[in-house]
Amino acid sequence: MNFNFPLPFGRARRVGAIALFVLTAAGTASAQIATPTPAAPFGFPGAASLPTAPSDTRLPGPDPRQCGSTRWSALCAEGRWSKFARMQVEMKAPGFVGTYMMDQPENNDVHTTYIETAGTRRRGGEIVFVNEDAFAYRSRDRFESPASMLDEMMTSPILVTQLAALLLDQGALVGPDDITKRLDFTAHNATQFLRTEAPGAAALFGPPWEMTGSVRPGDDGTLAFRMRLSHRPVDSRGRVRAGKRDIVEINGTVSYRDRRKAMSPTFDLVGWKLVHLGNKMDEVKTLDEARQAVGGR
Repeated sequence: MNFNFPLPFGRARRVGAIALFVLTAAGTASAQIATPTPAAPFGFPGAASLPTAPSDTRLPGPDPRQCGSTRWSALCAEGRWSKFARMQVEMKAPGFVGTYMMDQPENNDVHTTYIETAGTRRRGGEIVFVNEDAFAYRSRDRFESPASMLDEMMTSPILVTQLAALLLDQGALVGPDDITKRLDFTAHNATQFLRTEAPGAAALFGPPWEMTGSVRPGDDGTLAFRMRLSHRPVDSRGRVRAGKRDIVEINGTVSYRDRRKAMSPTFDLVGWKLVHLGNKMDEVKTLDEARQAVGGR
């Protein structure tokens, strides 16, 4: 998922209440080359006469197995399914339910809502970008600081919508426009992680993983999906936890049509809080007033 807006207000310290592994340090994946075996008879040259193998055996262009900055072989949400206009998704894991909405206009005035429940704990909120330096939000949650607020509100919605897009891409094997009737699918991988990434955090779902699901045309040009992912949890060092397996259910709708040019200037912000460059501003009534308060686009 290509989020072009910057998030300059700090790093996330948690990923909602979801049992995900957050990458706080990452290396760079490197290709490994096997030592050539001795040449067979019949006059073939020996290994010593062969040209030196290149240090990097990857094909030109992006390699989805080495996406992002992780040193683990991973599959990431970088395909056509990640370029949605709007997604609504519910994620269920043991002891956890999260519901998210993300609307992505062309100008990156992203609008997001989230509600998360873990046991007796409940958190939720709504956020909209005013420009690349400012956002407006409303929430009853307590945040560690204004600097971490944006990461804390945006990380879970980004990671979960990315996971939905990644699983749809892995399962459907066709683009969103090719879904004209219900499609049932499965996908699995014994060696590669699933990886999702927000500006301040990343999450790994360990192999071997298996997924079953379906996607079908819905109302108003949307697609409805249901998916069930079985995966190995990952510890704080990025290692798969042997003998453990988690189940995640993801259901929702997604649209790839009629991506709006921008959020409406009359979008109601009464009762919201406005933050510009990490500082709280006076309250405003509309998105247009917010833009004027922070110096326009």
